[in-house]
Amino acid sequence: MSVRTPGVGFRLPQWLPVMVLFAAGLIGSSSTNLTAQSSDDEMATDGEMILFGENPQTNIHITSQNAQIERSPNGAVQLTVPPSNGYPNVQFNVTNTPLRLNTFDALEADVFNPGDQPVKVVLSTRNPRSQGRDGSSAAAATVPANSSGVIRVAFGSWHGQTDVVFDAAKIQSVSVMIEKPDQESSIVIQRIRAVSESRLLEQLKTTEFFRAQTPFFGRGVNIGNTLEAPREGDWGPRLEAKHLDQIQQAGFDSVRVPVRWSTHASNTSPYTIDPQFMQRVRWVVDEALRRDLKVMINIHHYEGLYADPEQHHDRFLALWRQIADEFAGAPDDLVFEVLNEPHENLDAGRWNRLMADSLPIIREQHPQRTIVVGPANFNSIEALQFLKLPEDRDNLVATFHYYSPFQFTHQGASWLGDESKQWKGTTWTGTPEQQKAVRNDLDRALRWSVENEIPIYLGEFGAYQEADIDSRNQWTRFVADEAIERRIGIAYWEFYSGFGIYDPQKDEWRPTLRDAILGK
Repeated sequence: MSVRTPGVGFRLPQWLPVMVLFAAGLIGSSSTNLTAQSSDDEMATDGEMILFGENPQTNIHITSQNAQIERSPNGAVQLTVPPSNGYPNVQFNVTNTPLRLNTFDALEADVFNPGDQPVKVVLSTRNPRSQGRDGSSAAAATVPANSSGVIRVAFGSWHGQTDVVFDAAKIQSVSVMIEKPDQESSIVIQRIRAVSESRLLEQLKTTEFFRAQTPFFGRGVNIGNTLEAPREGDWGPRLEAKHLDQIQQAGFDSVRVPVRWSTHASNTSPYTIDPQFMQRVRWVVDEALRRDLKVMINIHHYEGLYADPEQHHDRFLALWRQIADEFAGAPDDLVFEVLNEPHENLDAGRWNRLMADSLPIIREQHPQRTIVVGPANFNSIEALQFLKLPEDRDNLVATFHYYSPFQFTHQGASWLGDESKQWKGTTWTGTPEQQKAVRNDLDRALRWSVENEIPIYLGEFGAYQEADIDSRNQWTRFVADEAIERRIGIAYWEFYSGFGIYDPQKDEWRPTLRDAILGK
């Protein structure tokens, strides 16, 4: 886990109109008409309904605001905008009665960024007479340079918040925006569709790949706030053998051990890791393996790398060369995770290049060891699509992290400042809407896994101690069980600190939270 800015930070300006006069940038409307009236269920037999693109199943008018739009021969729309402190956009307005999309979960826009810089794209949809976020749903993703992407907004969600008033049976308009471009930027909108994750997933579950999966690493826990602190003990207790005994005896299958190597290595070539610290990590790995716990170690909290990837490129590779050398010949139950939560200036493009440089160095000593890789943007589900996987995916596992709804899981978290205090009192009671939001998110991760034929692992999920314990128990159990049902292994964040399932002062478990993870 990392200190991060919550995904709900984006706010749509109140002045942004839902509809635009057709005279302002009108370039025409879809001339495709349905040849026969069909029910929503009939149009969604394959789990999706095309709103814009080839063979659309509805009529729309296209308008723009503060932007130039151009239609291509294949029907796509290219949106080009000048530098702006706002949200220049293209809008797809339903021409007749609002669309009934209540048999679907979300909208997805297939887009392409033709430029040489990343572009943050917002997808929103509105009900008639919507005001602010009420009657609206919105989400954003940053599309890397010269890359395709899918922007997805779940109905009833607003940038991660899942309790927004919205009626999916009354869709009036859809907007694609470029958020605050600092230079002239373009995005090509190729298709917009409504999707049903559950229907799409039912098709994927019939594949040979899915049927062969088991939950990678089973049910595990992170030994967090320990070796990834600036110095062990700065953020909590020091790990002792008794803690590993308790984890093993409770029935956990695995431990994920975050490690901050960057503060224990020299800053000049050959970037030597402190031998004493290396042996400390070695002790943790050996003791866990001796207890038949599977172990994952990674590079965690490398703040310099996130801020300046080019400057720290060689040092990062040197760290992995030393780690790989130290653990050559270790049992197969030791797994390497290349890097925790790439973010900041280590965007998807830079991270993909660094990952491609890292894997061969690790494979020199570990040709058959399992290696775990995650996407940029804090290992978010939304960024999985931008993770560039190697052709050889043997012994490779993808990971993602899950802390949604963020206002619930991070309420009162001091590192997020005053905003998190306003979230205190947020509960999670397992309402149908709350459960659906979690299922849809996990379905999306699994859908990516099956489509790319790579196992997937939930490396972090958890709720901070400021949330009430009943809500924490319910959310944790639901996420854990739903992930395992989808054959996704899990690691709760974390063992004995602010999210912890173990109280180090009382030297005892928080049993309801522990059992929620273990499915007991």
